Amino acid sequence: MWYRTTNLWTLKNMGDNFISKAHLRREIVIGAFHRQKQEQNVKGSFVVVQFIGDTLLPHDLYCTSFNKNGNKLISHALIQRIHQGKRGANDVCSWAGHIAECEVITDDVDTIGLSTVSSPESSEILTIPIEKPHVEEKKHKLVVCVAPMYIYTDWKIMVTGIETWLALGATKIIVPIQSIANISMNILQQYERDGIVTTRPWPKWPVLSDTNPNGLVLSRGIEESHVNCLHFVKPFAELVAFTDIDDMLIPPDPSKIQGGDNLVLLQNLFSEHPQAGSLLFEHRDVQFVLPPEKQTETLSKFTFDFLHNTQWKQNCFIWRMKTRVVVNASRVDTVNMHETGIHRMGYVQVRVPCRKGHFYHLRHSYKNTATGQWKVDMTNLSDMLNKQWQNRLTGPLEPLANEVLAKSATESFEDLDKCVMKVTDEHFTLKVSRCMTPHVCFTRRATNSSCVATDANYGFARSGSDFIINTLDTQLVSSTMNCDAPLPRFTSGSHFYLP
Repeated sequence: MWYRTTNLWTLKNMGDNFISKAHLRREIVIGAFHRQKQEQNVKGSFVVVQFIGDTLLPHDLYCTSFNKNGNKLISHALIQRIHQGKRGANDVCSWAGHIAECEVITDDVDTIGLSTVSSPESSEILTIPIEKPHVEEKKHKLVVCVAPMYIYTDWKIMVTGIETWLALGATKIIVPIQSIANISMNILQQYERDGIVTTRPWPKWPVLSDTNPNGLVLSRGIEESHVNCLHFVKPFAELVAFTDIDDMLIPPDPSKIQGGDNLVLLQNLFSEHPQAGSLLFEHRDVQFVLPPEKQTETLSKFTFDFLHNTQWKQNCFIWRMKTRVVVNASRVDTVNMHETGIHRMGYVQVRVPCRKGHFYHLRHSYKNTATGQWKVDMTNLSDMLNKQWQNRLTGPLEPLANEVLAKSATESFEDLDKCVMKVTDEHFTLKVSRCMTPHVCFTRRATNSSCVATDANYGFARSGSDFIINTLDTQLVSSTMNCDAPLPRFTSGSHFYLP
């Protein structure tokens, strides 16, 4: 009688009033590295795991490791958000990077098992490979970590950035790749064969069942990329500069420029400030005019004479401008886009006065930047780069020297510039509707550039009531429309529904 007179759907609807959504932790691991012994002040072996996760949730991770005899160690990870202050004050970018450091049983473990519960079943553990330390013949005195290349369809600015850093003292440049024009990638690969550049995959993150982390992490993960690069270069780098490809450290008076100037400046600054873990530089916007496009472009015909048209940059003002960071690799663990994050062993961040040194932001910005402010003469830099370029054309770039190149395309830069200005305007309302990531920007023009992109397959494990996610493999593929990277897929998992 009870079943005949009770509407089960009514009961279900009543029950829905008491149901709430469980906000699960879904950490996406983007790197794991052995802690360098010279950075430790305690005994033991440690691994640093980098992941992105929801900033509104507390994160808890446990690491399981085995030695060759089968002995097991489960340790509780120390977790820190990579940008505690600058973006820790609000949840506008509601996902962010973190590092988790945990003890492992021996130095030579190749993998760890990651879980969110202290005594996990085997099905609740996701195996994370630890990246083998990359060791060079000798340590590089200055390495440059470049922001990820995404929708990157230009090669002239890229070559200018690489050659300027090399001329002024850098000996290795790390370039993460998400999506890039074929010709730009071919040039990078020629540099890479000569040991000057190292490219690293930087795929998009997987779309979860109800969340797209790609649109919730600041600027498509530039800070996360910098941290990943930092831990990759720690075994072979002394000093590391973090920057965009069009943003470079150049002496305040470029007319007096000499080879290796940047290295001399940085070494002197760290000598003057023995407690410095990092140096914080301002950067100045610079009037930058790219050379006119020709009917046929080749590397052999390309020169840096166009730098003569760069005649103005912004003055040093009393107020500080946006900043770039150079660090002693062993003294810091995280880097933000415009400042340092976590220092080790009591080291501190030192602000460098603008008059002593600053970065030049050579962005092709579609307006006459800084006209009438600080007059600069780039003749010496242009001559230095032209001489260096001739050696490059008979060296690593010789296979491409006479190949007809696709035209550089900067239309997507223009659209992104306009989008950034609109998002900046929104910030002044104090009510922000989105995280500043290129995913929120609409690029109207479909580029004709032929591009490649990093694609990835991901796997996951259900751990307790949470999920842990990791990259299984990456590969270079043809890009999607507008030179964008494809969305990755889940190809492995330990549960019947997706994270």
